[in-house]
Amino acid sequence: MTNILLICHDIPSMTVGATLPIYHLIKNLGSKYDINLLCFDSGKYPISNIQNELNDFKTIEIPEYLSFTKQLTYTIKNMISLDNLHTRSLLNYYYHKDMNTLIKNNVEKSDIIITDMPMAFYAKNINKPKIVYAFDAVSDYNHKMYKKSNTIPSKIYWYLNYLKIHNYEKVYNKFNSCIVVNQKDKELLEKDIHIPIEVVPNGVDTEFFKNSEKQEKTKLVFLGDMSTPPNNDAVRYFMEEIYQSIMKETAIDFFIVGRNPSNYISELDKYENIHVTGPVEDVRDYLPRGTIFITPMVSGTGIKNKILEAMSMKLPVVSTSMGISGIDAEEDKEYLCADNNIEFKEKIIKLIKSPQLQLDIGNNARIFVENNYSWVTSMKKIEELINELI
Repeated sequence: MTNILLICHDIPSMTVGATLPIYHLIKNLGSKYDINLLCFDSGKYPISNIQNELNDFKTIEIPEYLSFTKQLTYTIKNMISLDNLHTRSLLNYYYHKDMNTLIKNNVEKSDIIITDMPMAFYAKNINKPKIVYAFDAVSDYNHKMYKKSNTIPSKIYWYLNYLKIHNYEKVYNKFNSCIVVNQKDKELLEKDIHIPIEVVPNGVDTEFFKNSEKQEKTKLVFLGDMSTPPNNDAVRYFMEEIYQSIMKETAIDFFIVGRNPSNYISELDKYENIHVTGPVEDVRDYLPRGTIFITPMVSGTGIKNKILEAMSMKLPVVSTSMGISGIDAEEDKEYLCADNNIEFKEKIIKLIKSPQLQLDIGNNARIFVENNYSWVTSMKKIEELINELI
């Protein structure tokens, strides 16, 4: 049986967008290939959810630092090693000499290597068929953050980040193939990446993300990792430009669901109709019928998995064009689009006043996801790519 060496920056989980495709790769292809997983372990996600589908796995513990200062200190400390003279990893949080050794010790028996974006530098010089699962064009996101920054320190931070990641992405040229989740990211990367780039959309576990027909009290929900700038930008935009004008017409609760809320988001919980949950055990508990799912994104890249999951739950989605980017749903049938604060408010008010419209758009969204965003279909593309390379 073909042996896949799979390298990931954390234990793959179905609850985290950055490892979601790797999780489903293991779930869908584990019976067809011998998958040997090497990854860091932040202590947040259990290996038990994927252990049965793995031939073998080895992990190395890694701390999770949310503050930039602690991340930088940890990174510089790991950089200073004889091993890094060969690896030449510059300011990479995921460089660790023990991981480098672990990969070297497991390469020989592998037929093909698949790595996610943060770990690609480990495999750049390995003489085996290689696939990098890049997901999206991360450097483009950093460049957009640089352009929208309004302070000198912020501009410097994002521009240096952009330069570092833009240079890092060129490592993909040492691979046989690169995978991204939508056409836009492919076009962005093609400016500097000259290997074949394959578009493999993310899917949805429609059996897991499904709802009953019972309609509950209408509420607004935003879902995501609340430590990331795009999600903070989205919440701030919604709060400052949209929510207060909605409340002048009708009172409605707003739930902000997700781990690591920033100080700004945590402070919002003091207001009567706003609920900041922090990490939750099961996001489905916050997505019953009656929920209006909002994605007022003004920055970010890639496909928003949370939108596909909300659609699978039969929820009406109100999104900016940036939020829905990469998802080819039909506007006004399978979701509502709003690219300014007035439109966003009006679309939400329209849904609040019409439970039937909520049902119709939610039902259409579910059908759309079932027909277009299947993990089984996406992983068949990965399987074909693997077989071509070996």
